[in-house]
Amino acid sequence: MPEGALQRAVELLGRVGDRPAELTVAELASDTGMPTSTAYRLLAELEQHGLVQRGADRTVALGARLVVLGRTAEAALRERLVEPARAIMNELSHELGETAILTAPCGLEGIVLHAAEAEGQAVRLSYARLRRAPMHRGASGKILAAYLEPAERRRLLDAVGIPQLGAQLDRIREDGFAFTTGELDEGAAAIAAAILDRRGRLVAGISLAGPAERIAAASDRVTAAVIDAALTIQRAQDG
Repeated sequence: MPEGALQRAVELLGRVGDRPAELTVAELASDTGMPTSTAYRLLAELEQHGLVQRGADRTVALGARLVVLGRTAEAALRERLVEPARAIMNELSHELGETAILTAPCGLEGIVLHAAEAEGQAVRLSYARLRRAPMHRGASGKILAAYLEPAERRRLLDAVGIPQLGAQLDRIREDGFAFTTGELDEGAAAIAAAILDRRGRLVAGISLAGPAERIAAASDRVTAAVIDAALTIQRAQDG
């Protein structure tokens, strides 16, 4: 595959998965800004590997092989990350009375892998598993963005076009946590910390979210607890 072709093929695959309606090759080419001939060639290669399928009406859909790959990836994430984090998240949620969320990078988005909700609160936040949100918004996304590899970080900054975002991410990484209010859900706030592997590379993020007034009132305690939970999950993975 020629240089740069893999990135373009992945972009095509992502567009097919992101759109609820099936698109034609020409529409996908237009969406991604590439020549139609290039899109045809790359989609033909993806089809050979079972990653997409093209219909008689020239539309493109995700291929059945992705079902198998997705289930394998989900099982691996559950064993490697979700299960080691589950008890720690339950304890964090119970201790502070808010919702603990485990989020992983997914392209330029964050995806929820697991959430633990506290009982006994009349008002609490709920997050569906596999919910996706832009990585440049909210504590759970920004903590991931702050620890991206340089090339991925540049891609994110180029995509969102927010001049001050780079400096915000630098500050988050320096502080070791992210704190945002109302960026994803009105009236809600969250504090997040990164979960890294043995080589210091990003694996996921853990955050605690709740009504903004409750999180703000206990921000120091929440920050310390979230950072400690992230470190505990890191050790559980290594163990």
